[in-house]
Amino acid sequence: MTTKVKTTKGGAVVHLQVDRVLAKIGADISLARRVRRMAADDFAERIGVSRGTLHRLENGDPGISLNTFVMALHALGRLDALAQIADPSHDAITLSQMMQEVPKRIAKRKVAKADSSGSPSEAKTKFVGF
Repeated sequence: MTTKVKTTKGGAVVHLQVDRVLAKIGADISLARRVRRMAADDFAERIGVSRGTLHRLENGDPGISLNTFVMALHALGRLDALAQIADPSHDAITLSQMMQEVPKRIAKRKVAKADSSGSPSEAKTKFVGF
């Protein structure tokens, strides 16, 4: 059994998992638009694209521009969800890596002693960075 390799208009290969996710996102945008009782023509005008481009977006076409996708989310009131998508505070790998880099112990910094004139050679601070 051979599977057809999907490509964009520019010739870039679309991975099967990416294709599935794009199809799901497109279907979800279509459903969200219809739940909000927005006609396709009105929604397309609101996001600044033709009805044909909206149709491609809702069908998960990988050639749709990021701007079109973002404008659709904005029109649906879901732009905040996209803004959080790569936020490190929501990324388990980033958080795990940060936790591994936290030192086990923190030692006090040694304060430089005053030179022979009686004035300190360095500013005496209790904490580094303050």
